Amino acid sequence: MNQQLIAQLEAEASRANTDFIANWAGTNAERIADLVDIALNADCQTAARALWALEKVAAAHHNILLPHIPALVAALPRFTFSGMRRIACKILMLTDVPQKFDGPIVDFCFRMLETPDEPIGVKANCMSLIASRLTDYPELKSELKAIVADILTNIQSSGFKVRAKHLKLLND
Repeated sequence: MNQQLIAQLEAEASRANTDFIANWAGTNAERIADLVDIALNADCQTAARALWALEKVAAAHHNILLPHIPALVAALPRFTFSGMRRIACKILMLTDVPQKFDGPIVDFCFRMLETPDEPIGVKANCMSLIASRLTDYPELKSELKAIVADILTNIQSSGFKVRAKHLKLLND
């Protein structure tokens, strides 16, 4: 692993540092690969910071992380920190993920939606990921709507509700 990059990630958890690292990585395939390696293999805190930088890279350079999607999707169940799950889902939302990964992504997202103590940010991103695949899998819509309605009866989150309305997942 790139020890200098690890040191920079560990220097501080700030938007400024994250932006610095994302700008440093830019579109450089080797630097992006270093960030992915750290995100998938470093300690939880450092890995989360690397994912945050990768989210910024994905937002700035659409589909630049496509070569790393197989590893990221495979790692989803291993992310123990909810922040890592939230950011990984955001990266997947920012990338045109090939359809062959829909099964593992949808399965993971439904499990997160059905996990009672999963933070609402993870649930919101998972809801969006599943909703983005409803065109190809319309049979999932009724299940997703039922889970969303159940979440909203147990958790009062205006942000989650607004996103569900935007995704046309509420019946009201």
